[in-house]
Amino acid sequence: MIPKANYHSRPVFEEEVAQLFGRGWQFVALRSELARDRDYVTVDHAGAAIVVQNFKGELHAFQNICSHRFNRIQLGERGNRMLLCGYHGWNFDKTGFPFGLPKRDQFLGKDNDRLCLTRYPVDTCGEFVFVDRGGGTVTLNEHLGGFGAVLEEMGGYLGPETQFAGVPHAANWKLLVENVLECYHCSTVHQETFVPWGVGKLPIDDARFDSGHSSAHFPRQDQPREELRLRYLSHLKERAFDHNSFFHIYVFPNLFVSSSQGLSFYVGQLLPEGPERTLLRMRNFEPRVDLSPKHRARQDPISADSNAMSLRLIEEDRAVLEQIQRGIHLADAPGAIGDDEIRIRDFHRHYAHAMAGGVEPVLQAAE
Repeated sequence: MIPKANYHSRPVFEEEVAQLFGRGWQFVALRSELARDRDYVTVDHAGAAIVVQNFKGELHAFQNICSHRFNRIQLGERGNRMLLCGYHGWNFDKTGFPFGLPKRDQFLGKDNDRLCLTRYPVDTCGEFVFVDRGGGTVTLNEHLGGFGAVLEEMGGYLGPETQFAGVPHAANWKLLVENVLECYHCSTVHQETFVPWGVGKLPIDDARFDSGHSSAHFPRQDQPREELRLRYLSHLKERAFDHNSFFHIYVFPNLFVSSSQGLSFYVGQLLPEGPERTLLRMRNFEPRVDLSPKHRARQDPISADSNAMSLRLIEEDRAVLEQIQRGIHLADAPGAIGDDEIRIRDFHRHYAHAMAGGVEPVLQAAE
């Protein structure tokens, strides 16, 4: 298991920022958010200020800090505007060079490279956009392994976005990961959300692992009045992804993707802000299905209910995780991992491997 101190230690957190988030590929955005010229998405967490921007169809990633006097350039989480610093009006091009430069003669000289923004490699897997702040030698395809094909397929199922929100957690980022890798807690924590939908009582199915990434189906049981429910959702029967489960994917270190029977989709993004602070950035989607105006009118309240349910699930988990964060300081025993919590065990193994710089460590049986 991961030592308890790793969930609250400042030195350990700083090492995680350097080893796991300061280098290697991390999810930053979806292509749909960056579809138009000048569209941008920012990613801020401990040790990072990233902006990914569309320059006439090309995606480029930079440190979101002006090279002149360190002002943040793009202020929103996402939007559409030039890469223009609001302090002195420096306007940056796709190479990170300030082509729009008031009083340019005072700055241009023999060392113009120092005026450029720090650039980061950016790559895509289907709809999913990743950045490598460390500029390492591992390609995105190598990082994703077998889950590259899974992500590419999942991106093709995403329809219109219905919700975008950030939910702060007073908890370590690893607790958020561990929470979604199992559904053992669902029948207790989600008695009025997941359980009435039919999930939480059956063991996980079809668990798959590759290089720290994992996926699994959480099978659901048909509920009373199931036929009525299916008739109400009949306008979505042509959806491409149809499964009677909650399907969940984790891509190390910061991406969650899930599907509820292919009827709705969720993309979660971890932004670690401190040893005991994490922002969860969430996006919800409808399935990609052509809807008539009549069916559109039926789908809108379904999407609204799905969004409310998604936030309620997150809030139910958040309350527990924040209690765990307080409890982990006081615990005098190492905790335990059940035989069915195989995805957590795999996460711990890969986390320890990555923190050791790629050297296979020996995990502790106790604290």
